Amino acid sequence: MYIDLLGEPFASKDTRLSLTRKVQKQLLDEANARWPHEYSALLYGRGTAICGHIAMPASNHDRHSFSWNGPDFLQALKQIRQTRMQWLGVLHSHPHTPPIPSSRDAAGWHYPSLSYWILGMQTPATPLWRGYQWVDGEFDVRSYTVSDDSE
Repeated sequence: MYIDLLGEPFASKDTRLSLTRKVQKQLLDEANARWPHEYSALLYGRGTAICGHIAMPASNHDRHSFSWNGPDFLQALKQIRQTRMQWLGVLHSHPHTPPIPSSRDAAGWHYPSLSYWILGMQTPATPLWRGYQWVDGEFDVRSYTVSDDSE
């Protein structure tokens, strides 16, 4: 489809992902608005730096899963391409459970080169963020930094 659209945030073994503070706040605000249902977004940027996102409309109203319909997904990829950025990952929320990938998360993950983020919202006052990489058929936790928007 768009060969240059798919980023490789884990191209280097010891790479640390970064997420801008502005994007982190927007994601949290949007996930809170969607609560008690799961929220999801495509994350984009360059290299290992996530500097933007596109909220994905839910194609279901399930509290314990998320899915997208094809036209919305393709439109989001088109928007990322128009920004001249790369798709670097997916974030979704776990409104009622910790940010640990479920078996359903693993079964539905089809983009091993991208980052996979879960926002655990079990305790709304202290949301938990986790970034993962798909390695040898399972998710491995990856470290990340939150950067100022000007970096």
